[in-house]
Amino acid sequence: MGHLALRVALDGSAPFSSIQDAVDAVPPGKGQPTTIHIDPGTYFEQILVPSSKHCISFVGTGPPWSTIVCFDAFNGKARPPHAQCASDDRTNPVYNTYNCATVQVEASGVVMVNIVIVNQSRPDCGGQSGQNQAVALRTTGDKVQLHGCWIRGWQATLYTHQGRQYFSRTVIEGSVDIIFGGPNVNAFFHKCSILSKGRGTFTTHYRDLTTSPHDAGAFVFQCCAFTGTSSTNGPCYLGRPWRQDARVILAHCYIGQCVPQRGWDRWDGSTDISRPTFWEFDCVGPGSIKAHSSINQTSGQDRPVMMTSPSAKSPRFIGREPAPAEVAPFLDLPSFFALSRTDCSGSAFPGPAPPCSANEDGPLGTPLPPLQEASPPSQGTSPSPAAPTRLFLVVPAAAEDGNSARVQEAIDAVEPGGKHTTVIAVFPGTYFEQVRIPSNKTRILLRPASVEEGSTGVGEVRIVFNAHTGKAKHDSSSSSGSAGGKIAGGETCSGTIATTASAAASYTTYTSATFAVEADHFTAEGIVFENTAGPRCGGGSGQHQAVAVRVTAERSAFHRCCFLGWQDTLYLHRGSTWFKDCRVEGSVDFIFGGPKARGYWKGCEVVVRGKGWVTAHRRDLAQWPDDTDGAFVFDACSIQASDPSVPPSCALLGRPWGPDARVLLHGCSIGAVVKAEGWGAWNSATDVSRPRFLEWECTGPGASLAHDGRPPYRR
Repeated sequence: MGHLALRVALDGSAPFSSIQDAVDAVPPGKGQPTTIHIDPGTYFEQILVPSSKHCISFVGTGPPWSTIVCFDAFNGKARPPHAQCASDDRTNPVYNTYNCATVQVEASGVVMVNIVIVNQSRPDCGGQSGQNQAVALRTTGDKVQLHGCWIRGWQATLYTHQGRQYFSRTVIEGSVDIIFGGPNVNAFFHKCSILSKGRGTFTTHYRDLTTSPHDAGAFVFQCCAFTGTSSTNGPCYLGRPWRQDARVILAHCYIGQCVPQRGWDRWDGSTDISRPTFWEFDCVGPGSIKAHSSINQTSGQDRPVMMTSPSAKSPRFIGREPAPAEVAPFLDLPSFFALSRTDCSGSAFPGPAPPCSANEDGPLGTPLPPLQEASPPSQGTSPSPAAPTRLFLVVPAAAEDGNSARVQEAIDAVEPGGKHTTVIAVFPGTYFEQVRIPSNKTRILLRPASVEEGSTGVGEVRIVFNAHTGKAKHDSSSSSGSAGGKIAGGETCSGTIATTASAAASYTTYTSATFAVEADHFTAEGIVFENTAGPRCGGGSGQHQAVAVRVTAERSAFHRCCFLGWQDTLYLHRGSTWFKDCRVEGSVDFIFGGPKARGYWKGCEVVVRGKGWVTAHRRDLAQWPDDTDGAFVFDACSIQASDPSVPPSCALLGRPWGPDARVLLHGCSIGAVVKAEGWGAWNSATDVSRPRFLEWECTGPGASLAHDGRPPYRR
């Protein structure tokens, strides 16, 4: 039989407006793989994929995390008669942990791509202890895969009930027993982010060899991150044993500071701590074993005695990492899953992480839609198409105490020399730090982690720093990010801080940037970048350059971003950079750069905060004869005062930093804040015959059409 394709949309443009209706339309059996394409939107419904309907792929067709399935049910809540449930559970008048899940997968061969699954029930929903389990996803079927999804809840978010499960690039969010399940469940998590929103445990595994002697189950996390959010108000342990032979293995993972020194917890006072297997192999981060090595040297252990070796019955301290040979069988997927060669669609299980390119197939022949990036302009230099996305990293929200994860930590965790795009999703908040993307961390997409209905994400994430030319560096390590470190895969990142950044005792214009891009193919969406150093921060003339963003790379792109500063806000040091629907604020030379710098602004707001010059382009063909393409181009932009307190006729559109500077304004709206002469010389020695300052089809009281007296080279 052929492949069946169905589509769901809330606006009535598709045959189905409910995901469950589409599932009901799938014929039972294993003979016909089905793909259900789901348009963006929030679908408030409970979904059951019954055991008779195998090989269904659910694909969110919009931007990352724009297709949301949401429900509100918890253990003990009264259940309406029409609620979705398994055939053997129809008479239960209330929800329980098993049937309260927003999405219940009981069929085999199910794949989910780019779906957000939410259980809205809050942690106190049950009214009493032990009655607030509120599952977002339950997987009971075999060979279930999730790629690029987000599973959100509080207690008992992900219930891996039984079977073989594979999760990649997926975020799982909760507080108590975030990931739990068993017996007879093998769940493998690859490059996932597990976020704790409160005091609790990341994992709870059920395995009891006394009652099930052949249970080979385990939870395995490879290259994952365990971190907390700003609402995490207490320790979150890596796990506790639901039954005494529980087995959880972490390999090459990042463990955040929300994990206490002890690391793992008991189920209760009767737990036999010699039987659970809780391993941490080659993990890094402030909550890892390595971070407590000094305690090991003094007390002999920094984790409880809750670890058994597969090859020995004697207990071992969890503070000692297992040998590579012990971990290897769990990281070899065919061995771990003990599976047949193919699933019901004829594709290998687990399949590779589905790409974000429409011309490449996912594990069931279903393409993942490309990342949403703005279309390139009709002229000028545009970024190259996005490469297939293989990895998601999530930065938890910035806490007021300054102890939460940083954006730079996520940058440091990116694999060097990547051929595929890495998406870094940042929780809303203000991150006071200086961030540097070294040249070997290519193809990064930085965006807000907003998945709520109607949220644009713009302005929800602010990266802020205070540095200016001449300011002393109190901590040179923070001036340009991390010089190196361990990444999730166990490799060493070799990025090095520029000599000028590490050796100088004070900031320069180059090193003052809040955010520095030195890697090619970087993209940012909906981020605010700010340097808070004010116009008089330096204490003297020429000592107050304070850069918000510096770009020293090729093919960078910014979409719906804000750049806030005073002098030298946006520094295009070199390379091609594209801006769409952005906002740039400043006063003196606040858009500057070169040589060999090409900037293209489309539909952007250029906001003047005081007396000065908007642009300062550097191009000198005598010194750099190959700088043939260097230019700043503004297309359909607006140039206006920031507020009424800014006097009219106080700013010029630009001045030539180099004698062959080139700035073009096309179809722009130029406000009265711009002086009649429009453009200025760098100094009295400027050869006014060489710069090219052009205005074409611009309007407004500050445009050249309103001032016929402008010199020809300034028009």
